[in-house]
Amino acid sequence: MTDAARIRVMVVDDHPMWREAVARDLTEAGYLVVGSTGEGRQAVRVAPATRPDVVVLDLQLPDISGVEVIRGLRAALPDVRVLMLSASGEQQGVLDAMKAGATGYLLKSAASAEFLDAVRRTAAGEAVFTPGLAGLVLGEYRRLAAGPAPAAEDGPEVPKLTARETEGLRL
Repeated sequence: MTDAARIRVMVVDDHPMWREAVARDLTEAGYLVVGSTGEGRQAVRVAPATRPDVVVLDLQLPDISGVEVIRGLRAALPDVRVLMLSASGEQQGVLDAMKAGATGYLLKSAASAEFLDAVRRTAAGEAVFTPGLAGLVLGEYRRLAAGPAPAAEDGPEVPKLTARETEGLRL
């Protein structure tokens, strides 16, 4: 699925002007914006009814964190793809979002064309990152892969990247 007209997108950001501008850019590029909200809990509630292919999500929201939103979205819609669009490129936030199930992470400093391409690529299942963040995520993946395997009682299983996701990170 790479035709923008068939890609259903939900925008979740607590800044109304930013949220409206992102939704407008998506609509003008031919994407179908099926929802827009400034609150994480509302996004998790509405997503099953709107069935987005991609959720463009800010990390910092007033009610719950973007990481909690990812978990809620993935529980309700396991196939939804999440593109983080945040002003923060802080290492722990990026890693937490990826571990929760985000497909990609783009900084808000990205150009409009880069953002629109990232949405298309996210919908197609590609891992999309702002330059510099891919190395961070790949480094963490390598660190986890090199460490001892956790015992089952140590906690939840660490998500594994597919060969395609690893290839995307290397690029």
